[in-house]
Amino acid sequence: MRKPVAAAWVVNRLARDERGKVRALIRATESVKAGRKGADARFREALEALTSAARSVVDGSGKQPSETVLRDVATTLRAAASADPELLAAGRLETTIEPSGFEAMAGATLRRPPGGSAKAAPQKDSARLAATRKEVSEAKAEARRLSRVADEAEREAERARAAATQAESVLEKAEARLARGVRLQSGT
Repeated sequence: MRKPVAAAWVVNRLARDERGKVRALIRATESVKAGRKGADARFREALEALTSAARSVVDGSGKQPSETVLRDVATTLRAAASADPELLAAGRLETTIEPSGFEAMAGATLRRPPGGSAKAAPQKDSARLAATRKEVSEAKAEARRLSRVADEAEREAERARAAATQAESVLEKAEARLARGVRLQSGT
């Protein structure tokens, strides 16, 4: 028998050391396949418990648990529980198992939208879509209004700058006349 890859070795150790948790995963997988209520939650809990135990197995071996190995362990647990539960339970894997078909979807059951039946969901979605469209329309109108206000403010600022420039010119002329008048009075 070949030496198993790291993730398969961890799964095999789990099969021996965590036999009850492996059996719980296999049962949960069977429940998901059968479409039993609450099966997806039990499946995720069992998988999470084994993934956590996998971290301890790797730590106990004196190695650093890499995220890649732990991800491969979770993938193999999910796939093996569905495709070959006997091999998983026996702890005889030599390589990781990639999910295909049902295994790829294990634990990913569809959920009803909260607060109602499946028929109510399209109506709620339609109402949400209509509300979002109205919100977008109102936001566009407000953006156009504010753009017009900004344009008018810019025009008003230009008028004010022109008036200020004209006032400065008048001031300079008045100051020049005043300076000439003061010089004339003083006789210089």
